[in-house]
Amino acid sequence: MELSLRKLASFGDVAAEDDAVLDYFLATDAVAQIEKKQAFLVLGRKGSGKTAIVRHFTEGHSKSRSKPLNLRGYPWKVHAQRVDRGASEVEAYVSSWRYLIALEFASMVLHDTERPRYEKVEALTSFFNENYGGINPSLSDILRPKRLRISKYSLQPSIFGNAIGGIELDRGPGDLQLGAELNALTTSILQTCYAIVENESLGPYVLHFDELDQGLSAGDNTREKMLIGLIVAARDVRRESNKVHSPIIPVVYLRTDLWDDLEFSDKNKIGQTLALGLEWTNEALLALINERLRAKLSRNANWEVIVDPALMRGSQTKWNHILARTFLRPRDVIRFLNASLLEAKKRSTDPLVLTNRDIINSREQYSTYLKEELDDEILPHWPKWEQALQACSAMSTITFDRDDFVKEYEGRRTHDNPIGADDALELLYRFSVIGYSRRSGYGGSSWAFQYTDPQAGWDNAATRFKVHLGLKEYAKLREERL
Repeated sequence: MELSLRKLASFGDVAAEDDAVLDYFLATDAVAQIEKKQAFLVLGRKGSGKTAIVRHFTEGHSKSRSKPLNLRGYPWKVHAQRVDRGASEVEAYVSSWRYLIALEFASMVLHDTERPRYEKVEALTSFFNENYGGINPSLSDILRPKRLRISKYSLQPSIFGNAIGGIELDRGPGDLQLGAELNALTTSILQTCYAIVENESLGPYVLHFDELDQGLSAGDNTREKMLIGLIVAARDVRRESNKVHSPIIPVVYLRTDLWDDLEFSDKNKIGQTLALGLEWTNEALLALINERLRAKLSRNANWEVIVDPALMRGSQTKWNHILARTFLRPRDVIRFLNASLLEAKKRSTDPLVLTNRDIINSREQYSTYLKEELDDEILPHWPKWEQALQACSAMSTITFDRDDFVKEYEGRRTHDNPIGADDALELLYRFSVIGYSRRSGYGGSSWAFQYTDPQAGWDNAATRFKVHLGLKEYAKLREERL
C-alpha cells in the first residue's frame, strides 16, 4: 500500500514537554551513559533533547526510580536568602542545594520502605512531619521554612559533638554558621537514607533537575552562583553515595550557553570527566525522524518513501538541504518538516510526498522560528544582539568581511549596547549565528561553525564570515555568485 503524508498530522511537537515523545523515543548513547552513572551533568543547546531524556527516565520504562525536578516557577528569590556566608562567594549555595537534594531522596526512600517501625525510618519520618507536615513537601517549599526543627525523636545531627536542636534558615549578614549546620543535617539525612536503602535493598534512585534556565535575566550573578552551587552539590552527593555504594544519583540538565558563562575552580574537571554533551549527527537525526514516521504513519515508513527523488539545486539531497539550515537539533528538524508538511498539504495530489517546492516554500517560516529560538538563547547574555543581525542584513550577502561588519554594526550600536564589534562577532560565533573562513588542507578553505566543530574555537584574526543558512530568509540575505 502506498504511503501518503496526508495521513500524517505532524512530525511531532517542537517542545518535548508537549510531545508524545515516549511513543517514539530514540535511545541514544547519552541515555546509556546516564544509566551507567558515567555523567551527572548533561549539557546541550535549547532543543537538543534534554527534556526528552528526562521524560524517558521519569515517564518511560527506566529501570531506576526517577523523579523530575522541574525548576520552572521555582522560588529562586527564597532560595537566594539561604546563603552560606561562611563559604566562599562562589560556593555560597552548595549547602542549601545539598540539603534540598538529600530531602528529595529521603522522600523517595520513605515512599518505598516496607518497614515503617524501623528506627531509621521513624527518625526520618518524624523530621518530615515536624517541618513539612508529611513526607511529600513540594520542591518550592523545601527551603521556605524560616526554621527547621530537629527533635530528639528524629535526626540527631551535631557539630563538634554538640547536638543541633534546630536551624534558623533566615540569617543576618554577620552569621556564618548556616552552611555548617545545614551540612551536618544533610549528612545525617543522607546517612539515614543509605542505611534504609541498604537494609531493604531499595533503589536505584535518580533525581533529574531540568528547566534551570526559566526566568533567567541578563547579568543575574546570584543565579549563576546558585547554578554553580547546584552543580557542585550534585557532584558532592554523587561522590558521597559512590563511597558507600548507595544507588542515589542526582543528574543536572543545563543549557550549554549557561554552562559556558559559569566560572568556578572545578569547572574544567567536571566538564572533562563528568559532563555529557548532547550532540546529534546526521545519521542520528535521520534515525529519530524514521522512528517518528514508523510510530505515526506506518511501520514500513521511512524518509526515502515520503519524499520525491528530485535533488535540490546543486545536486543536494532534500535531507542535507534541511540539515544545513538547522543547528543539528531535533527541535529544528521537526519544525522544518512540520512547515514543509503544511506546504505539501496545500496540494490535492495523492499519495502526498514532500517536493523541492514544499521545502523551499517553508524556509521563510522556518527562518523566523530560528530567529526566535536564538532570541531565547542570546537575549539573557546580550539584550541588543539584534543590532548585529541588522548589520548583517545591511551587507545583503550571506558572506561578509570583518571591516564591512564593523562599519555597519558600529553605525547601529546604541549607547545602551556595551558590546563592541569584535566582541559582537565572537558572540555571534559562540551562538552559531555566524561561522568564519579557515584554511583547510591542500590550499582550500572551509567554514568553521561552533555547532558543527566546537573544538575549532574562535579565531580573533578571522576576516571572512558567513551567516548561518537558517537565517537567510529572516535577514533577507542572498548568496554571492562567482
